[in-house]
Amino acid sequence: MRSLCLTFAVLGPLAGACHHLPPYPTPRVTYGAAPIELPLVQLPEDQTRLYVLVETGSMGEQLWFFDTGYSHTTCDAAALAQEGVPTRKTLSTTRGELGKVRLEAATLPDIDLGGHTVHAPRCAVRDLPGTSSIPDGPGYIVTGVLGTNVLRRFVVEVDPAAGVLRLHEPGTLTLPEPIRLRREGLFGPRLMAPATLDGRETWLILDYGAAGTYLDAERLGLPLTREQPGVWRGTGSSNTSARTLQIHHADSVWFGTTQTSPIDVIHRDRGPFSPGLLGMDVLGELHLFIDYPHREASATAVEAKELPVVGSEGWSEVWSAPNGARGRVVIPKIFTSWLNVHVLER
Repeated sequence: MRSLCLTFAVLGPLAGACHHLPPYPTPRVTYGAAPIELPLVQLPEDQTRLYVLVETGSMGEQLWFFDTGYSHTTCDAAALAQEGVPTRKTLSTTRGELGKVRLEAATLPDIDLGGHTVHAPRCAVRDLPGTSSIPDGPGYIVTGVLGTNVLRRFVVEVDPAAGVLRLHEPGTLTLPEPIRLRREGLFGPRLMAPATLDGRETWLILDYGAAGTYLDAERLGLPLTREQPGVWRGTGSSNTSARTLQIHHADSVWFGTTQTSPIDVIHRDRGPFSPGLLGMDVLGELHLFIDYPHREASATAVEAKELPVVGSEGWSEVWSAPNGARGRVVIPKIFTSWLNVHVLER
């Protein structure tokens, strides 16, 4: 769930947006000798964002959504029921792009995450396919979302050229030419990075859960190229909303000191206290290190590897499906242009 609870508590007028959501603790981690590469994959219904295969040990092999824009790790209710993990009722809610969702909670057993042991991680629990942009389909189930309260224990390395995620113990790496990051709202768990679009610098949330980049394009003076009907997908009691989208363009795009390709930007104005989102149209071109403890990042522009798609040819060589089922899952390829369906998970 993408909440700004600490920010809202300070700012006051926005406190109602997440006043029922308690902070989720950062779990204790026992670090391994070296990180184990976690394969990045995609779904037939979502071939833009990143999902990661995790051999958890205690709960077997699982599929998780990788999202630096989620403040707290979140689990799917059906996935936990399948694993026999009990959930408990809470008064907590989260407010996303499309409204408010009531939450349950669960404490997971110790899990192995990329060669490290995460002890008793807590997660918020809800129906992810029904209340978010995360799909489900035949032959797979997404267990949950790896959120910032877990990721902040690591130096996170996203290597799209190799198609893997690596989680490093803090203090074991020296980042080349690091850039400084900021916490959202001074105290928030999510991190913001400097981006320069057509010569205008702005600070945006690092958001692997957003298919594109969403910001107040009018404030930056980016040219409007077109308006068109589209579907907005994200967290809410209903996870889709038909909207008229204002699409702007930036020819020159820089992440810190690293240049990436020109992008179309979706106009999103939620007021001065809600920063924009830097999404996969930029982050997908970067070999990126995110040092959460020291709030630094280091980026190199790379050519991304084509990732395996769940259910595609050869998929059975990559993953054992839930309940021990193996073999190819035949799923028709579903193509959706991000210009028409915008996945913006909050």
